[in-house]
Order: sequence, then structure tokens, then C-alpha cells
Amino acid sequence: MVNINDIGEHDCPDEATEGDRLEQIFAKQRELMHKYHQIGLDNGTLLDPNVPVDINSHKGQAQLKAMNSYCVEELFEAMNCLKNKAWKQSMMETDIDHYQEELADAFHFFIELLILSGIYADDIFSLYFKKAAVNKFRQRSNY
Repeated sequence: MVNINDIGEHDCPDEATEGDRLEQIFAKQRELMHKYHQIGLDNGTLLDPNVPVDINSHKGQAQLKAMNSYCVEELFEAMNCLKNKAWKQSMMETDIDHYQEELADAFHFFIELLILSGIYADDIFSLYFKKAAVNKFRQRSNY
């Protein structure tokens, strides 16, 4: 089994890499999705083969719900790496590499969920800052 500690820095883009980093992440996820597309068709887990899916169809929504579940599952796996409970007297050391790897897994699934939903790097950038403006307004107005 290979984990993130087995991967060298030569496998990751460096600071000098040209281009938008978020778009690079989306492009890498689309590449991964393409590789697994036929496997999902063959084993019946790819309910809507379209990218993006038809968000109004039963199959499209089922595909999005499945991807959402995968993302949440990885977040729970990350949470399970955090062993120090408020009521415990002893402290347990956290496996930080495992924790970060689970967060990276969740991020992979989240990016795929966005792509399947028809939301791309520029869209999520815009949506993020629009939502931040809404939050700022709500804080100012004591919402």
C-alpha cells in the first residue's frame, strides 16, 4: 500500500509551476475521473455517465448523493484520527500524516462533486467570494 509519505516532491507541482493552482487541481481530477469512467460503467456505480450529470434527473442526483457520501466518509475518517477527547486525562499523539491524507481524499471527492455538478474552478472562486460577502453583510447586520 502506498501513502502520501511514499510520494516524492518530484510528483507534485512546485512553486515555479505556471498557471492557476485551483485549475490544475480541477484538471487533475478530471483526468482521474476519465480513467475511472469505464470502471464505473462496468460495475454499475456510474449511474449518470454525463459530466456534468443531469442535476434534475434521478440518476444524476443519485450520482451526486453518492459522491457527497464519499466526501463525508473521508471527513469522518479524518475526524477519527483526532483521538484526544475533552473528558480524557491522557493525551494521544495524532497521526498527522494519516489525518492530512484523509482530508486530501475528501478534497478529491469534493472537487469531483463540483465537476459533476457543473461547477468549475472559476465558478467556485466566484461563489466562494460571493458567499463571503453575504457572510460579511450578515455579521455587520447582526443577522
